Amino acid sequence: MNTERPNILFLLTDMQRYDALGFNGNAVCKTPAIDRIAREGMRFCRAYTPIALCSPARGSLLTGMFPHNHGQLSNMGNFNRAFDLNILDKPAYPQILSDAGYNVGYVGKWHLPREGDSEFWGFDPWHRTRDWNQSVRDAGFDWGYAQEVQRMEWGGDAPFCGRSQLPAEYMQEHWTADRTIDLIEGFCGGDKPFMICSSFFGPHFPYCVPEPYDEMYDPDTVARWINFDEQFVDKPSVQQKEMLRWNASHLTWPDWQKVIATYWGYCTFIDDQVQRVLDALEEAGQLDNTMIVYSSDHGDMLGSHRLFNKMMNMYNETHQIPLAIRWPGVVEPNHVCDDFVSLVDMMPTFLEIAGVDIPDKVDGCSLLPLLRGETPSDWREDIFAEHHGYEPALCTIRMVQTQKWKYIYNPCSEDELYDLESDPGELHNLAPKLGYKHVLRRMKDRMVEWLRDTNDGIVNDGGWQSNSYDLFVSGRER
Repeated sequence: MNTERPNILFLLTDMQRYDALGFNGNAVCKTPAIDRIAREGMRFCRAYTPIALCSPARGSLLTGMFPHNHGQLSNMGNFNRAFDLNILDKPAYPQILSDAGYNVGYVGKWHLPREGDSEFWGFDPWHRTRDWNQSVRDAGFDWGYAQEVQRMEWGGDAPFCGRSQLPAEYMQEHWTADRTIDLIEGFCGGDKPFMICSSFFGPHFPYCVPEPYDEMYDPDTVARWINFDEQFVDKPSVQQKEMLRWNASHLTWPDWQKVIATYWGYCTFIDDQVQRVLDALEEAGQLDNTMIVYSSDHGDMLGSHRLFNKMMNMYNETHQIPLAIRWPGVVEPNHVCDDFVSLVDMMPTFLEIAGVDIPDKVDGCSLLPLLRGETPSDWREDIFAEHHGYEPALCTIRMVQTQKWKYIYNPCSEDELYDLESDPGELHNLAPKLGYKHVLRRMKDRMVEWLRDTNDGIVNDGGWQSNSYDLFVSGRER
């Protein structure tokens, strides 16, 4: 086994909930291959995304920076592409690893600028989603995600889930596993370590799942979410507008049970593809020479709080993410880490493991000490996230969370404060309650300190910017 400059395999899903995996306590959804990664390595029970939106979250993975620093504040194409080039002058792990002597490959969903530009980013080979799209068309299928969204999600009786019109072997996730196996076989013939990122589309909506996975789970086995009966008391009205935006208001709990059961089938389908990749690593004699990381860019509301997708909220269903790392010889099997970690930590982790210097402006911290079973004395005691808007609406939000409390700063609406120990479903907003004013003040202080430490301009104080929207007392107010 290789404990110095090992191979790195990063398996990344899109929009996968923390609780949609066996190793995180789901007793119904079967994910034995991914569970094996956690069982033979370390699982993280407090891993979070810095933003619950695809492009900026993936930008944070690449650069180790929070979105307000790397500049990809929303998805590609949003707001007349105003943010789409900001990330291009930031250091990113693939080029750094390539320069350090790694073979670096990429497969699947990208959702960032200059897709397929190997010279710029450092991925070579690079198997793009458009290559998969072409293979589907070449096979004679008239199919596209936009068509499936219209079929599944619009209309007064939209089901939000169903059987894919593609057979399993033509799904993006199957193709991603195929191309990952090709990369493993190709890289194993050389004398360099490799880094492969395999980016699965699922279980992102539309929940179009191939047979037989679409009917693998009985909807009656889906237990009611503890926050399904959300009434939105003292909460930002934009959360209810999200129900309208995504046409989800007509879905009752039995409807959501069908959707969730189908989503779980999607997760099991992905797990089967992960198993194929692990088998290929083992056959190549590289399983124990490879650090395997499994995670997702963000989660999914999936009916929690009666909401769908993600966006203008900071609930744990979208911000807490699965994370498991297997690295024989370094990570002890069956190890559980309950320290707060973030996707911004992945880039510096990859670099330190490869023996490469971490750029000065990186916001994340290498997970290497945690992987060795050591928690540094100055490791973070809280976690932060941000949001800047999506498609039709700019909307700035910030969040800070400790083990017990969560505070959400909504400059244009009601702030939120949740007691996570007493109210894990985040139903009762305590921010307007007089008796919690001292807790609110302390959480605001935590947030302001973090925002200043990470150069978030939302707390600039001086010049034309004189006051925050009730986040802190500015100098000129004193």
